[in-house]
Amino acid sequence: MIASLNNRQYRFARFIIFLSVCLLLSSVSLRAQTTQSPIPQPNPPTPVVDYANVIDETTEQRLNNILMNLSEDKTANVEFGVVTVRTTNGQDIFDYTLAVMRGWGIGSNEKGGLLMVVAIDDRKYFTQPSRHVEGDLPDGLLGQIQRERLVPLFKQGNYSQAISDTVETYIATLAQKRGFSVEGIDQRRAYRDTARSTDRPTTGGFLKKNMFIIIIVIVIFLLLSSRGGSGGGCGGGGCMNMLLLNSLFNSGGGGWGSSGWGGGGFGGGGGFGGGGGGGGWGGFSGGGGDAGGGGAGGSW
Repeated sequence: MIASLNNRQYRFARFIIFLSVCLLLSSVSLRAQTTQSPIPQPNPPTPVVDYANVIDETTEQRLNNILMNLSEDKTANVEFGVVTVRTTNGQDIFDYTLAVMRGWGIGSNEKGGLLMVVAIDDRKYFTQPSRHVEGDLPDGLLGQIQRERLVPLFKQGNYSQAISDTVETYIATLAQKRGFSVEGIDQRRAYRDTARSTDRPTTGGFLKKNMFIIIIVIVIFLLLSSRGGSGGGCGGGGCMNMLLLNSLFNSGGGGWGSSGWGGGGFGGGGGFGGGGGGGGWGGFSGGGGDAGGGGAGGSW
């Protein structure tokens, strides 16, 4: 009878492991769908991505240098992206901006994130701050800056100047509140157009978010392994346990937690790649910026 009871407990424990792994894999799949960027990531990575082709080359390069330097400033402690597209294809621009911010990993738990998206043919715009930035750039202030700097020039068709003026006003506001130098950001070293390849491992975020469940699964796995005893490498369900754990940890290496912009760039471990007077930029930190429901936008 005792042997029969132990057998039932053993089968039940294996079922719990299987169920836990299924739940974790489902959560990974769901996160992949909710954080996937609606537009492809550029290669090489740059903070300004002009898919609509409305920013002149000189302005785009200058803004890229400013935003790269901004991310390097420890007092500023923010990374800033700008994206233009022709259309969001019917998706609400707030949802679109949030998906890009999370999908490209703009910001991290330690560093604030800010993303401005403009959809030219839709005649809509939106700026999404992370929670680290909302205190310095609240929704009302973002809206005021947009109405003063962005909308009048957009109505004239001067997209390049409008975007440049708005970005610089955002930065000037942050500089005043956080105590860093705008001139220092603008005049710091320039970066070349090319950037090094930056593939980021993604298992770290997966393990942190699911550590409690993973520990339970591992403990049960160890108990079952000892229960399987002397049956050899696959005795007592050992092979099944190994397959389950393997699928669990491999699931953390998928694309959902990363960004093609990830690497050593904005806030992601050591500043910009490439030393000297000009080098490649590693990209955004890959954390998603802890973006909330704030932000401001409109149409023109």
